[in-house]
Amino acid sequence: MQRILLSLGLVALAAISVACSPSAAAPVPSGPVVDGPTVVAKDVKFASTTIELPADKNVTVHLDNQESAPHNLAIYGDSGFSQKISIGEIVSAKKVDQVVPAQKAGSYFFRCDVHPDMKGEVVVK
Repeated sequence: MQRILLSLGLVALAAISVACSPSAAAPVPSGPVVDGPTVVAKDVKFASTTIELPADKNVTVHLDNQESAPHNLAIYGDSGFSQKISIGEIVSAKKVDQVVPAQKAGSYFFRCDVHPDMKGEVVVK
């Protein structure tokens, strides 16, 4: 009986460990990184619905969350928000930086994954 309880305990511990592990991190872009824009989140909206980034360069984008509500900056390659490009950390009342890997010129999309109505366009040129 003791062996069965020990086995069940180990299985439960393993399941909890896997469930609480962070997902695989996005690969760190290689090459130089240029400084990019600051995106402000306040009153459950972004201050701007357009972000401009330079083409073919890794760019540090700064998220300035000016409220206690949790937000992140998630950049996607499609308007259906399924092609992940750069998913930032979810933070409250904090500033965070994220490196967006180099993208070709074109239109991309961003949103707060916590509040999907907070969204806009990323223009890369």
